[in-house]
Amino acid sequence: MRATGGLPALAFAALIFGTASAATAGELVVVEARGVSLKQGDVLDDAKPIKLEDGQLVTLVAENGSILTLRGPYDQAPAAGSGGVDVASALGALTTGSARNVAGVVRTAAVDVHLPAPWLVDLSHPGVACLLKDETPVFWRASDAGGVLTMTPSDRSWRGQTQWPAGSPTMAAPASFPIKDGRTYLADFGGKPVAVTLTQIPPKVTSARMQAAWMLEKGCVAQAEALLKTVQR
Repeated sequence: MRATGGLPALAFAALIFGTASAATAGELVVVEARGVSLKQGDVLDDAKPIKLEDGQLVTLVAENGSILTLRGPYDQAPAAGSGGVDVASALGALTTGSARNVAGVVRTAAVDVHLPAPWLVDLSHPGVACLLKDETPVFWRASDAGGVLTMTPSDRSWRGQTQWPAGSPTMAAPASFPIKDGRTYLADFGGKPVAVTLTQIPPKVTSARMQAAWMLEKGCVAQAEALLKTVQR
């Protein structure tokens, strides 16, 4: 997960920060901010103008799944869902190989992984996994063979082992594993460690399309694909 910009908001004015527990129509949630005082998870009113100086940037997601990347100089109201990139269109362009970068939405190409459900932490491939706040991570691997899972954070501050149940591709993270948001973990089956970074979706990001947009922006591409499939059914 990238950190937000820490520079002063030189000319960032007239922003309204939401305090509700969920974003609603007309509200935008900040995914990324550079050079301004905003932080990830802040909520803005789409009817209020945003003024950005040259070099400043804000990426926002709307309740309908639209992703807006605003770059300075900019001085107008963003209007939720207007002028953004639709999450399904961005994902489709990426997964079909027709685009590597859609309006700044996806920074890197993803491994071709198709998850059976959206809220799974893939331990078979390196990458980023998105989680809901206060939810126990559910691990997934591209095999239902049993085995021993060894897991440790990248700083090696702890090391845990658990038996993966034979016949199941999924397993809830053991309570003995102190998993935390924003950290990278090495998951090892038989001497082949896979690096997975966990990032938490803010509580204000609630609708499925909005969550999928957040996932896509954070690099949780396979999860975004799986989540959008549940919406389109």
